[in-house]
Amino acid sequence: MRVQSNNAHKSKIAQHFSRAATSYCNHNSLQRQCAETLLQMLPQNSGVTVDAGCGPGVNTLALQRRASHYIGLDFAAGMLQQAQAGYADGSSWVQADIEALPFAERSIDTIYANLAVQWVTDLPRTLQQVVDCLKPSGRAVLSTVMDGSLAPLGGCFQRVTGNVRHNKFIDTQQLDACLKGLKGVTWRCTQQSIAVPYQQVRDMLHDLKGIGANYTLHQTRRLTKSQLSAVETAMEAHRSTDGALFLHWKIAFIELIKG
Repeated sequence: MRVQSNNAHKSKIAQHFSRAATSYCNHNSLQRQCAETLLQMLPQNSGVTVDAGCGPGVNTLALQRRASHYIGLDFAAGMLQQAQAGYADGSSWVQADIEALPFAERSIDTIYANLAVQWVTDLPRTLQQVVDCLKPSGRAVLSTVMDGSLAPLGGCFQRVTGNVRHNKFIDTQQLDACLKGLKGVTWRCTQQSIAVPYQQVRDMLHDLKGIGANYTLHQTRRLTKSQLSAVETAMEAHRSTDGALFLHWKIAFIELIKG
């Protein structure tokens, strides 16, 4: 099944993620850590389960073990092709946008979305749509990037270039308002700080590019060699006593249970 998004910037995001499909699993340390938390939030028997933003299938096996039927969904064709190549079985695969889920109301037992909804343009509408697709007593578990992430790298880039070079993420107050506005659901939300260690700034940038997350909604000039060097110098002030440079993320973990 193929469902097109008419949003121009979404098409560009999909292109970025498609190009990263073959390299994704070499750069997804943050995603793996978040997946561990989300999987613990799921019951052992998850019924008909949608893996929204399935990428190249990194969580497919873990979800298949719980599901009566697994549906891998992604809007990036390259990611979906990579996932399908690794799992030649009876699962279903859908190319679609999480903002336009192609499922009937009350038709899905479980929706799993690991670090996908930070890319949506209308989070309240997206989450309400997720709720509407769930069967009574169905469950959705989601993780998303929060404001304050990408420190201290983001701050160093802004000081050196004069521009914010990453997308704006939702803050706690905005997320709470969004969740409180949902109808027909009870919810729980917790936040975690996750620090991913690196040896060099360029390793951080390679990871962001390697998972397709280097796309920004606003246009910025190409980084010059002198600017990159200045960022690397600025980041040295943040090196830990054991020699590591950390990229800090704030992640929200959301559980929605249909009434």
